[in-house]
Amino acid sequence: MNFERYAKQMNIPEFGVDGQEKLEDASVLIIGAGGVGSTVMYALAAAGVGTIGIADPEIVKVDDLNRQFIHFEEDLGTLKVTSASRKLRQFNSLINVIPHAVAINKDNAYEIIAQYDIVALAVNSFQAKIVVNQACYESGTPLVVGSVGEFCGTCAFIDPANTPCLQCLYGTEFPPEDKFASVSSTNAAIGAVMSDAIIQYLLSGSSSMAGQFLYLDTRIAKMEVTPIVGIDTCPICGKQKFATVGGDE
Repeated sequence: MNFERYAKQMNIPEFGVDGQEKLEDASVLIIGAGGVGSTVMYALAAAGVGTIGIADPEIVKVDDLNRQFIHFEEDLGTLKVTSASRKLRQFNSLINVIPHAVAINKDNAYEIIAQYDIVALAVNSFQAKIVVNQACYESGTPLVVGSVGEFCGTCAFIDPANTPCLQCLYGTEFPPEDKFASVSSTNAAIGAVMSDAIIQYLLSGSSSMAGQFLYLDTRIAKMEVTPIVGIDTCPICGKQKFATVGGDE
């Protein structure tokens, strides 16, 4: 461990040597090497998370560069996982970076997710959210989800052992994907919230964000946090003993 590198955060009571060792031993899978994912990757690499997996099948395009700051102009046409992995290794040579140049789907989700302690989901794909939510519940892997549209963003923390799942929050009506537009600052804000929640979980096994849904609207400087309420009929977590609606307690 490089004590000098991490000295500033090790002065925080929750860290210390023990906390830093927990981060060094931890593994996080980031699904989506885009705008939100850029901040999550850099933040976790800076904090010294020992193993960071990156899953994304896409290449870097010119219209990614307004917000996906882990990618540079020289990376155009390169796989995003290749570009991102190279930057993280240059940024922190002490960590292990594992690229997964695939789209997460029902055939590979469980196998890949089960290799990691926690998942950060930073993609807009409706299908990916459904598949990852189910795989995380089946494997017992905590899931932090971030999304951005225009000057608004959301973050949710799902802990299969203790909270309702993503489908309880959205049902099957996720926000539309075809109207996606955003700026780098909002992506960074949501990525920062996700990163802090992940780091807190890795340090203590819990997070104040668990079971919560955060909504941010920077146009009016407004942020709201509300609990995710379980639904009895949810096909993923409906049999769990959470606070529920639509059924008897």
